[in-house]
Amino acid sequence: MRYERDNFDVSKAPGTVLITGGAGSLGKRLTDRFATNRWKVRVFDLPEMDFSGLEERPEVQIIQGDIGDKSALIEAVTGVTAVVHLAALLPPRSEAARVLTMTVNVAGTESIIQAMEREAASSVLVFASSVSTYGDTSAEAPPVVTGHPQRAIDVYAESKIQAEALIAGSRLNSVILRIAPIAVPAFLEPPEVWPFTVEQRVEMVHRDDVVDALFAAAGEKAGSDKPLNIAGGVTWQLVGKRYVEDFYTFVGAPATDATYRSSPGWVDWYDTSESQRLLGYQNRSYEFFAEEMRALIEELMAS
Repeated sequence: MRYERDNFDVSKAPGTVLITGGAGSLGKRLTDRFATNRWKVRVFDLPEMDFSGLEERPEVQIIQGDIGDKSALIEAVTGVTAVVHLAALLPPRSEAARVLTMTVNVAGTESIIQAMEREAASSVLVFASSVSTYGDTSAEAPPVVTGHPQRAIDVYAESKIQAEALIAGSRLNSVILRIAPIAVPAFLEPPEVWPFTVEQRVEMVHRDDVVDALFAAAGEKAGSDKPLNIAGGVTWQLVGKRYVEDFYTFVGAPATDATYRSSPGWVDWYDTSESQRLLGYQNRSYEFFAEEMRALIEELMAS
């Protein structure tokens, strides 16, 4: 099913971008960034997703479909300037459904590549990969560089490693962004188990900084010859306990309710010097995020 408004002047758009997984929190923010900058945007996502806020925008075309539908993907990529591939099965669901994760995250990426090689071979593919691909680096000296070996410790990371390999072996211009855990300025339920140990190094990244990075990467028409780490920067380089204690302080609950991993997860501190130089995305400090959270909780308490 497709929705498109016809009162948008396409001739003034700098380009057309396809965003897979575009109906999620990150995808909607990214859609807004492109649309605000006069891009024409195609949002590709599952029919059951919430497309509210997108249907009304004349710059946005909604394509409801499955990432495994090759014919739909061929139509979706035709004529695009860039593809930002966000669609993926994420933890914890990925860890309980290995076959589905590989189908969505690996075979889905392969379908994107094949569609682009056929209909958009000169366009750039921006791939949202993950720092999870480095595995457990807690015993090593930080920061983690992009040349670090990839050693998956879960299904999600394994799928991202395989997807990266497919892109690297393709003929496409591409930018692979290995993204740190994303901090969303919203009231969210805490996980049953935090994905790190109490004293493990953790560096997250603000959701809107990720949007900035993805938007900038889409303008790299020649692609990048190596992956880039995307993380928040020095103000975000904390330890697990600090993040968790702050979270519970924001929501007014005791941090004693938190349960941590018994062994290190795949988080750490990252070398982002090259990605920051190229993309200029580290625009929101950890304190900026903390202030957003405090304001959000105060607003909720007052309502």
